[in-house]
Amino acid sequence: MQHFDIPSEQIIAWRRHLHQHPELSFKEVQTSQYIVDELTKIGGLDIQRPTPTSVVAVLKGARGEGQCIALRADIDALPVEEQNEVDFRSVNAGVSHVCGHDAHAAILLGTAKVLASLKDRLAGTVKFVFQPAEEVPPGGAVALIEAGVFKDVDACFGLHVVNDKAGLVRIIETEAATTSCDACTIKIQGRGSHGSMPQFAIDPLLTGAEMVLAINTIVSRNVSPDNFAVVSPTVFNCGSVVNVIPHTAELGINTRVKNEQDRELVMKRINEIAESVAKANGATIEINWSKGYGAVIQDLGLVALARETAIETMGEENVASSKGLTASEDFSAYSNVTKCCYFTVGSGNADEGYPFMNHHPKFNIDEKCLTVGTKMEVAIVMKLLGDQ
Repeated sequence: MQHFDIPSEQIIAWRRHLHQHPELSFKEVQTSQYIVDELTKIGGLDIQRPTPTSVVAVLKGARGEGQCIALRADIDALPVEEQNEVDFRSVNAGVSHVCGHDAHAAILLGTAKVLASLKDRLAGTVKFVFQPAEEVPPGGAVALIEAGVFKDVDACFGLHVVNDKAGLVRIIETEAATTSCDACTIKIQGRGSHGSMPQFAIDPLLTGAEMVLAINTIVSRNVSPDNFAVVSPTVFNCGSVVNVIPHTAELGINTRVKNEQDRELVMKRINEIAESVAKANGATIEINWSKGYGAVIQDLGLVALARETAIETMGEENVASSKGLTASEDFSAYSNVTKCCYFTVGSGNADEGYPFMNHHPKFNIDEKCLTVGTKMEVAIVMKLLGDQ
């Protein structure tokens, strides 16, 4: 089992400061400056600001040329009022790190500190990427790619703390580590009427209901049973007066799939169903799509390396497998331009006193996960660039 001196108390202090001072996507001004200040204290790093609220720190190994490895942490918070009763509760009303990004940033700061101290053992380059705006499409990843941060990166690793056994490293064994996430609104234009005279109406409520029922068959009848897909009608706004058949209705649909072929298929089928049902009922529609993040596609060679590293570093009893996450995130942009690997670290489950999922107002973490995440990132870099 590999051993590294991890500054756990310092990492906890970083996490608590970040937790107490969360900032929303693209507004991480104080957060990014705090990260710059702490990286400056570490020393030996080339600190860059490629976009207004991002930070990239570059560490050059003293043993010469080698691969360029990127490690990424997202740093933005959510527009959620925190309900945790802790000393370091968010001081910014309506904003909190119940996403877990405070942990990610603290872990990466810890990794930078440890690896800077091991510089003489490294051959190659490490980029510590503190990325803004994961929570809001188009996300902060694309801007960093456009700024050239990833032009020389050979591999990129990311992690996420999740509601799981504290300290458990879960390796996502599938090529698609996450799903894509898209959404559409369907505005239905009918013709209103008195509730007692439906024969004069083109009823948008019934039209929308038929659409919902038909759209709910897409996964079972159009997507292969071997593939993951979720199509969820989540919004249905129509009418406000009980004796009036309304003029209009609006549907909202959320879709999540794990490959681009199914992604396009699902979008195509929703469009076809909405158009055909509207036509059959004499209504007209307007469909607007908002394409979110694609699926994170992993390099299976890096996945195998991460599993091997986890077992060596944490012990086999602290490593498990996953078939992927049903959530989405903009780490996917990096997987379009370089080899990637994405894994999770358990931050505590219900049995351990942490019953709430990420994004819940009471989401909190067992801080032992900070040391585990740091150990994993350090060990991965040492395996790829170190003098083993």
